[in-house]
Amino acid sequence: MKHYYDLHVFFSSQNGFSVPVKTDKPMTKEEVINYAVKQNLIDSEDAKCVDTVEEIDENDYNSLVV
Repeated sequence: MKHYYDLHVFFSSQNGFSVPVKTDKPMTKEEVINYAVKQNLIDSEDAKCVDTVEEIDENDYNSLVV
């Protein structure tokens, strides 16, 4: 079973972005962040600015994938 997350990186009130993350198992916020760094979805500096990690459904994940 796949698990989907919306990882949000927040720099300022006008600067941030969301990263869709798909995993094979449920993960904690810290695990999702570490997984995203290892998969080169975000870099280690961006990882310091993650403000939320939210589990989402597959449809929401697909809408975030560009």
